[in-house]
Amino acid sequence: MKRFALAMALTGSAVVAPWVFPRAAQAVGKFETKLPADRQIVQVLNRLTFGPQPGEVEAVRRIGIEKWIDLQLHPERVTENPLLETRLEPYETLRMDSATVLRDYIQPQMTMAIRSPQLNTLLSQEEIRKVMNGTAEERKTALSALDPVKRGQVLLLMPPTNLASIPEYQKEADNARKAQQEAMQAENRKRNPTLNDLLTFEQIATVTRHPEQLQALLNDLDPDKRRQVAAAMPPNLIADYPELRREGMRLRQPQQVVSNDLRAGKLLRAAYSNRQLEEVLVDFWFNHFNVYEGKMPLLANLSYRALLTGYERDAIRPYVLGHFKDMVLAVARHPAMLYYLDNWQSMSPDTDDHMQVGPFARPFGFQQPPQIVNRQPHGLNENYGRELMELHTLGVNGGYTQQDVIEVARCFTGWTVTKPANPEFTFIPFMHDDAEKTVLGHKIAAHGGEKDGLQVIDILTHHPSTAHFISKQLAQRFVADDPPPALVERMAQTFLKTDGDLRAVLQTMFASAEFLSEGAWQAKIKSPFEMVVSAIRATGADTIDTTALAQQISNLGEPLYGKVEPNGYPLTGDAWLGTADLLGRLTFANTLVAGKVPGVKLDSAHWDGKDIAAISRDLLGRDAAPETIAAVSGELPPRSLAVLIIGSPEFNRR
Repeated sequence: MKRFALAMALTGSAVVAPWVFPRAAQAVGKFETKLPADRQIVQVLNRLTFGPQPGEVEAVRRIGIEKWIDLQLHPERVTENPLLETRLEPYETLRMDSATVLRDYIQPQMTMAIRSPQLNTLLSQEEIRKVMNGTAEERKTALSALDPVKRGQVLLLMPPTNLASIPEYQKEADNARKAQQEAMQAENRKRNPTLNDLLTFEQIATVTRHPEQLQALLNDLDPDKRRQVAAAMPPNLIADYPELRREGMRLRQPQQVVSNDLRAGKLLRAAYSNRQLEEVLVDFWFNHFNVYEGKMPLLANLSYRALLTGYERDAIRPYVLGHFKDMVLAVARHPAMLYYLDNWQSMSPDTDDHMQVGPFARPFGFQQPPQIVNRQPHGLNENYGRELMELHTLGVNGGYTQQDVIEVARCFTGWTVTKPANPEFTFIPFMHDDAEKTVLGHKIAAHGGEKDGLQVIDILTHHPSTAHFISKQLAQRFVADDPPPALVERMAQTFLKTDGDLRAVLQTMFASAEFLSEGAWQAKIKSPFEMVVSAIRATGADTIDTTALAQQISNLGEPLYGKVEPNGYPLTGDAWLGTADLLGRLTFANTLVAGKVPGVKLDSAHWDGKDIAAISRDLLGRDAAPETIAAVSGELPPRSLAVLIIGSPEFNRR
């Protein structure tokens, strides 16, 4: 063991060096030099998939690179992996619309959070005035007239400054607060019993020391108690029973189930789908049109977490191989984006300034939570207009001005959301700025209503700057951090000639000399998500539960759906090259190969008897470079060699 630790330390210094000092920018000539045939297949698999699986190099060789790429560009022709469909079956929220998710998962949590009545349900308006704003004598008189139970409830709702003037009720208030805390603790214990409440000491000791006996114990419990036990179990002990773990979580944290389902869907599809290019593109385009899971809009968490599943499924996935304009429109109209960049509350400055949010909402059926009934409506909000041009279409140097940002924001006033119980896009005419606008030199006539926004999308998605910006981002994802300008220009021309047909743009890139060139070989650094999934695929590990795997990715710096800023995670490798990042990847490799990632089963016995060259071929899909073989030299167990290869620069580049 000491020898292995020393080898890891020595290899770390030898292997980290190429990371810390990444290869210099490729000369143009490198992008004109074609890769040898044996590397071309690996290059294609490293770019169009989340990394090759065992036997996949041979499968592509049999079918031919061109035919395989064409199939990936037409995923409807690819038979999906039946194992994936089986694994996705328990995650029902992936198939639900937002209204159903809200009803079944979000609202139950909110109901559980309701603890005590409000003052307006306990007292008349005059009584409220006395206890909140009256004199000390008025407060004392009003409180003394109440029965003890109601008085205790009122005292809990009074601010400390009001109680300070009536010390005779201070002790009663303290007692009421103590009783409330005890009641809440008892209620929480009843709703969320611990393992000590549910199982005997012997049962707990058995499953803790001998997890393989957990199944027998669970089989002896009635369904309700089984769910309670699952909810109380440490995640690592219940990881082999994902459906039961999910039931337990739904019992205690139904909101969290929605987020976990979303991450599970992403990870399982990336690991198991036969339509790999489609999954790579869904990841790319969600990142391009990033929405942060943790953003809490005006409606707090009544609805927001319920929206991301539908956003990715309905506004991103159907369009990744279609026309760019259609995806921009779908994103612009989705409640997730309308909330995230605040366009849902953007309205013409001419809208009645004295209109309260409650009356303001009534014309389109908006029901406001009590805490924001008196909130004044916002005026013009530029957030979406700015990001639409800077991040979604033209790019930061795309030729727009601050005045264009304002004009675009005016065009999208009235694009909003109705019905928190069933969030949907709607256009509200009275919120819209109906005057004439000018966007990038294009006049948009007055009284256009919703068509103003449609016109803006048409202008932006047909602009040459958009063609170039989108083409460069795709080339950065699939070719190199600094892609050849000539390739980007050819892709941009295809974009313009085909009305933004993304499949055609990808075909131009994949058929280019640059894509299968020496300049593109190993030119990309895997993001944490790509690294973790590629390790799962390369080792043939079986992912039963994704909870711990998602946490591993988060630990490496890329929490899924967790990018706060709208620009998404970086496409270039410099963001992932810190020393802590590299050590984290090696630690993950060790944890994976040791079989210590809960919910992931890895049979490392198939490496027994193999040397470093054979293990490298298994994990890389090709022979390792001499430098890697030399760095991982020494008499080490096969599993240790596998760890070092997964943690090496060769594996972490693609």
